Amino acid sequence: MKNLKKMTRKDLGMINGAVSNCNGCPKGGYGPGGTSAGYDFSCEDYHVLPGRCKSCVFVSSECLQ
Repeated sequence: MKNLKKMTRKDLGMINGAVSNCNGCPKGGYGPGGTSAGYDFSCEDYHVLPGRCKSCVFVSSECLQ
């Protein structure tokens, strides 16, 4: 088996599909009912997030239906 070269964190971050930059994205969970149901934000709030932020937050599976 061929030995593979170890990659630095910087090189790993430059690979397509790496975790996006979450600076400026809101923190908290998104779910149906928002704060009245124990979530920080509602599903509607999740759907208006920019694409780069959607991979940075916790979201209920019920919001993805």
